[in-house]
Amino acid sequence: MKRYLILVLLSFLLVFCKKETEKESIKIENKIETLEANSIEKNNPEIPIRVFADLINLTETKSLEFLTTTSGVVPHSDLESLCKQEKEGFYGFYHLINKDQKYRMIGMLTVYTTDKPESWKFNSKNESLSILELKTDDIKVWDSIAIGTEKSKLLDFIGTSFHYKKGSTLYAELGEYKSSFTISNDTISGIKIVKSCKEKSR
Repeated sequence: MKRYLILVLLSFLLVFCKKETEKESIKIENKIETLEANSIEKNNPEIPIRVFADLINLTETKSLEFLTTTSGVVPHSDLESLCKQEKEGFYGFYHLINKDQKYRMIGMLTVYTTDKPESWKFNSKNESLSILELKTDDIKVWDSIAIGTEKSKLLDFIGTSFHYKKGSTLYAELGEYKSSFTISNDTISGIKIVKSCKEKSR
């Protein structure tokens, strides 16, 4: 009888201890989950999605006093790298030249225009920017980035937007533009910015 009572008492103690252990385990797990949640909140605060302004103002840029250009229509052989357009029109390009600096080439601008080729003029209002390449600091993009800008300032500007570095070039997706910045001695030495295509290229 005594042996039976001892066995019953031991069984009761085992069950009680098991339940207490399970309760303690649940408490510990809940505590860990709470700590992890707090850690995630502290280390990953909500960061608003950055909205990038227009790359440049085409009209204002083409009106710069020092700027002169030569222009032409983009040949069919070069259309593969450009966005397919729904409206009728064509791609044109401008060689950007600083006439005050011994006619120094400063870059190239590719635009899409709905004008007719025979009536397309420098002061056209029917253009949208497609590609901008810069070799000098004569023109800034987003009013703050130019040739000579420090890499650290560029990274601050990019912020949390997707970017990566390959070799000497830093690539970034900034708003509706895919950008590549050549870095030399921790400063920008070349810029190429291409407007993203909504559809697959030609």
